[in-house]
Amino acid sequence: MTKIGIASIDITPQQPVWLTGYGNRDHRSEGIYQSLIAGAISIAGDTDEALILTADLIGYDLAYAAAAKSRIAESVGLLPHQVVLTATHTHCAPFFYPMAMPGEVETEYAEFLLNRLVEVAVSAKTQQVEGTVAFSRGRSEFGVSRRLPDGKGGVLFAPNPDGPMDRDLDTLWFSNAEGELIGSLTIFGCHPTSRGGYLLGGDYPGFLCRALSEQTGAPSFFSTGCAGNIRPWFRGENAGFNTPSLEELEAASQRIATEVMESQWDQTPVSAEGLSITSEFHQLPYAELPDAVALQDQAKNHTNPFIRHWASEMLKLCEAGGLPKSCPQEIQVIQFSDTIRAIFLGGEVLAEIGLHIKTELQPATTIAVAYSNGLIAYVPSKETYDLGGYEVDGSHFYFLRPAPFAKEIENLIVAKTAAIVEKL
Repeated sequence: MTKIGIASIDITPQQPVWLTGYGNRDHRSEGIYQSLIAGAISIAGDTDEALILTADLIGYDLAYAAAAKSRIAESVGLLPHQVVLTATHTHCAPFFYPMAMPGEVETEYAEFLLNRLVEVAVSAKTQQVEGTVAFSRGRSEFGVSRRLPDGKGGVLFAPNPDGPMDRDLDTLWFSNAEGELIGSLTIFGCHPTSRGGYLLGGDYPGFLCRALSEQTGAPSFFSTGCAGNIRPWFRGENAGFNTPSLEELEAASQRIATEVMESQWDQTPVSAEGLSITSEFHQLPYAELPDAVALQDQAKNHTNPFIRHWASEMLKLCEAGGLPKSCPQEIQVIQFSDTIRAIFLGGEVLAEIGLHIKTELQPATTIAVAYSNGLIAYVPSKETYDLGGYEVDGSHFYFLRPAPFAKEIENLIVAKTAAIVEKL
């Protein structure tokens, strides 16, 4: 027998906060274009149980994720490895854990959020009813690769329609014993970076979930797939990336909702009685580490204030014992049945890695989710290293990582994922 519980809760800050995701903000938020929501899906099979949380946040760092999973697990009678933390990755959400970003960490919001996550988790657990799970896979043309070869051995931050992208639009549908839909979870691999500015909101996932809820009469949640190099593309005055109006953003989200609902016609039942969940950490090695002399120079003289901040933080690590040579990444797997599973990966994983995992794990259906259990950094695919660019060697500063990752990490991730699945 499968038991399912669904709950949602508002996690919108109660006062202006510093926002995260962009380095050009210089003051706190000015209002709300859309409330931020967290959701919880509790799924119990005959011998194992999983709790999936989603939230309109940029993500979590490793320390916050570990503390949250521990407290949530204790509150609902599970173990931390049975709790999954996912995020929509909206860039219009609070700055609540350390990064190299303008402003300051909103510690009061961090505690408020943790209490809310515990509350929604407990609510989902206590609302469990006998139910069923179904799965549908559609396709969406929303989004585009943002890495365009410049023809000179480098890469531009510009729309590249020919670039790799995972266009699978996956949805898990949850119903009660009477066949009534009680909730859904949609996964799609596109950065929620349609909007910037100083208004809080959930970007296209927020509008998408509201559109689906209106059409289905049940709570709808969203988790972002492997989208590190994928973003929305709204045509406009220039050939690059344009910021849509809220009306344009909502209309685009409505189109994705239509694609989700069309896929529901071909949904297949998922036998979740034998559900199992497991989680393992492994290490992603860094490339060449900076030395203390270079860090001292950057901390004092670099023109970029965020890199100065990064260098200062790295010097603290040097003084405390040295820079780490690798970064832990959590890989979490929910095996619903022999034919379908969900993989949850830490970090801003590039699309090619998600596609590689799906191919490696065939013929079973694999749902690939990133931004889970710790937004460690960008996680580049091996084919992006020759061109470099922001995701490969220009972003680690903002995540307070000492260096970019080494080129072999894609093969390490795929091999580790396959090994975890094989043991289930």
